[in-house]
Amino acid sequence: MNKWAAWGLISLFGVALAGAPSPAEAELKVGVSGYVKLDIQYGDKLTGEFPSPGPSSTPLDTDLVKDNQQTIIDARQSRLRATFSDEVAGVKLSGRIETDFFTRDAADSPGLATSNSARLRLRQAFARADHPSGFFLLAGQYWSLFMNSEVAQPELVDFNGPAGQIFARQPQLRLGYKTPLAPGLGNLLFEAGVEKHFTDNLGDAAVVESRGEGQTVPLFAGKITWLHPRFGIEVAGAISESEVILASGADASETAWGVQVSAQANIIDPLTVFGQFHVQEGLGRVLNGDFANAFLVATSLENVETVGWYAGASFKVTPETSINGVFGWHEAEAIPAAGFTGSSLEKHQSIHLNIIHKFWQRWQAGLEYRRFDVEAFDGTEGNVNFIHGALWFFF
Repeated sequence: MNKWAAWGLISLFGVALAGAPSPAEAELKVGVSGYVKLDIQYGDKLTGEFPSPGPSSTPLDTDLVKDNQQTIIDARQSRLRATFSDEVAGVKLSGRIETDFFTRDAADSPGLATSNSARLRLRQAFARADHPSGFFLLAGQYWSLFMNSEVAQPELVDFNGPAGQIFARQPQLRLGYKTPLAPGLGNLLFEAGVEKHFTDNLGDAAVVESRGEGQTVPLFAGKITWLHPRFGIEVAGAISESEVILASGADASETAWGVQVSAQANIIDPLTVFGQFHVQEGLGRVLNGDFANAFLVATSLENVETVGWYAGASFKVTPETSINGVFGWHEAEAIPAAGFTGSSLEKHQSIHLNIIHKFWQRWQAGLEYRRFDVEAFDGTEGNVNFIHGALWFFF
């Protein structure tokens, strides 16, 4: 390359840099937020390592360690998030990357939760674009579209929530449309998406479904939501095909599906009531993992069917203080051929009662009584009671 060609390339590169916006001119806004949370929890029975998986961790009365009491002090639910926003040609761009340390550590590594730290995990990582026409696009890991993320979400000290809750973050691609109704009637929201699907890896051991492997057909979901300042209601459905590869090389499959309805109302200002109901087959992964997704019976796949619901109320004593109560219930249908009977859990019930107070602008304190009751298919029962306090500092 001669010197004139070199100077030409340098000149073109300089022009390109001059035409690009400098960092000071860029509109992209990036912020850091999150909270530090300290949990102090007493339980009158042993439910396993904190965080427990919820009602499904309740021991039956036949469990030899059922009377072991424990007090846990933990800070692993603390969160850190980076948010970004911008606007290009009228399109609003936003997104979030959020992490916490709420992981289970190996029993042979007792120091991981304290002096050696707990592992960082990814909670959410998504980008969203909102067009002025009302259409929007979301891509990344976010709350499952099947979950009632906008309506009937109780305020609790317990991270895992009530029995019967739909609770999952899924890698997904989502398209939506939001349109305002007549004045005073709020907005109507239509959404459809495709998400990761999961069947507990019942087949080939080489498939690692926790890393997104193994399912031929993803989960398709859709939801309609009516949002009003005084109330909200949504109806959602999801469907997929669960498939496992057997050791023989053959495969077994079964259709997985679910329907959920959620609603909330704030007719009298200090009081809000809410509830959620669902029925599903083979989608236990997105229902807080209370029950398995499916069982492999010989050479056929049998989905686990469950029905669940929760209902509750929140009362604002002051703008900074609320009293909250939730009752949850979740029941599975037996699959005798798979051994899903006997001491296997059939029903979960939960009660959450708490008071939550915000103070000093960035602090929040909560105190909660929690009770889980379970029943096995053979009639054996079990329960556990918790007193759970927490302090949050938001930044």
